[in-house]
Amino acid sequence: MNIEFDFRTKLLVIVLMMSLVAVLTSDILIYTLLGALSVYLMIQGFGIQTIKYMIVCGVFIVLRMLSGGRGITFLMPEMFLFMVLRIMVMIMAAQPVIGMPPGEVVAVFKKIHAPDGIALPVTFMLRFFPTVRSEFSDVFSSLRLRKLLSWRHPLDAMEYIVTPVIFRSSRIAEELAASAESRGIGNPGKHTCRRKIKFQKRDWIMCVIAVGVTVIYFVLERTAA
Repeated sequence: MNIEFDFRTKLLVIVLMMSLVAVLTSDILIYTLLGALSVYLMIQGFGIQTIKYMIVCGVFIVLRMLSGGRGITFLMPEMFLFMVLRIMVMIMAAQPVIGMPPGEVVAVFKKIHAPDGIALPVTFMLRFFPTVRSEFSDVFSSLRLRKLLSWRHPLDAMEYIVTPVIFRSSRIAEELAASAESRGIGNPGKHTCRRKIKFQKRDWIMCVIAVGVTVIYFVLERTAA
């Protein structure tokens, strides 16, 4: 199954998940919310990513249960385990947006008359993060070939990783800015997109479901409190 939602629908889901993460304190509600987000990702064709997220969440849920609310030594205090699961909620909610074509995002923002102060940073962020992830992969491959990655010298390994990524990220940011300008991102006129941008019936259904789930979780949280 691969259902494609409008960017505005995905953005609404992210905002609602941010609201829930800020107020939910019950572990059970967070666990079930992770399950609901898994379904949300699966119907959009993110099967492999969902499995990876569930493995990570499963590991931290087991650690949380084993710790009994006391954390796993000083390396993984309770607050760390508490925060990781909530961060995973945000990452899973943002997964459908990460890597979206920047042209489509710009066209949507122009269509809803969003201020450039919001539209441009979001557009660059969506294009920048996947590129940086690719850069990290290239750096790790290069370091493994040179046998510079070693657990015996973690600080040296960190330096070998961070330094090239910082310099390459700066260069990528400049190239992305130049590319966006050459494509007319600053043009105040109407922007078009190869993909049809339309808020369809499935988007309305998903928005209603997302709002309904959010309200239910808010009610459950207040009841549990």
